[in-house]
Amino acid sequence: MSFNVPNSFQVAYKNNVELALNQNQSVLLGAVVEQSDASSEKVKIKDIVGNTAPNEGNERHGDTRYNNPTYDGVWLAKPNELYYADLVDNDDQLATQIDIMGTSTMSSAGTIQRAYDQRILEGFYGSIISGKTGTTTTPFPNGQIIPVTTGGAAGAQRMNTAKLRAATKLLLQGYVDPNEEKYMVLTAEQNDDLLTEIPATHADFQRAFGGVVQNGMLMEMLGWKFLHLELANPLLGTIAATSLDGSGYRKTPFWTKKGLVANFWQKLRTDISPVPTKRLARQIYAGTTVAASRTQPGFSGIILNSEA
Repeated sequence: MSFNVPNSFQVAYKNNVELALNQNQSVLLGAVVEQSDASSEKVKIKDIVGNTAPNEGNERHGDTRYNNPTYDGVWLAKPNELYYADLVDNDDQLATQIDIMGTSTMSSAGTIQRAYDQRILEGFYGSIISGKTGTTTTPFPNGQIIPVTTGGAAGAQRMNTAKLRAATKLLLQGYVDPNEEKYMVLTAEQNDDLLTEIPATHADFQRAFGGVVQNGMLMEMLGWKFLHLELANPLLGTIAATSLDGSGYRKTPFWTKKGLVANFWQKLRTDISPVPTKRLARQIYAGTTVAASRTQPGFSGIILNSEA
């Protein structure tokens, strides 16, 4: 409820009101497979058929030998709705030239966009739910984690080019299609670490390593597309804590696009209407019901980075 509105009372005020500085657009939604299935409380988002080696016909009139692939699925349970709600009192609206409903609507939009990223990151760091009826839970595998010591002679290392190469190698050794789009989240710390390295900034190395820098941010390098997002943002729910391991190292996420799926039960629910019990103050409401999951473990991984 907007008890802070009276602070804005004055005869004249700037026509344009800016939101408090924060992330107001979803950073991750374009880097995942997006689908909408509201058919049940638990939905299957992926059918997975195991690979098999070919049989060889090495005898005349021999019997047909049949392959025996495995069949599995990845499931998502419907989460609670994430929402924004505010009340705009009529007296407040009359006492100021600010379009309170308009600015509250802008605030709700930013809240919902961050909610998308929050749920995607929760799904990335969380366990995969699989099995015939979605009852098998598999946590993030240790084998998909790049050690914090990578790229240094000894001790914990900050983000570096060697870790990017190790992440690529990990995916390729897991038989991931090398043409798959690869994404990685960079915080300001990791972005700055990579910018201190010659491959990101030197012209000759940029050509060889595919480094692209825009407005001080590294956008691409070694086939990775970087998504800039502050994982410590307190407005992303529990992600600030989830993105740190037990030793306080940042768990930098990376994945291929088809390795991360977001399912919407309801992408956006909105309402602006008077509330009779609040003297017809108008309620601004926006909500979303979405969850995400990794698909196959080999499509994603984590880089541990020191920020000390």
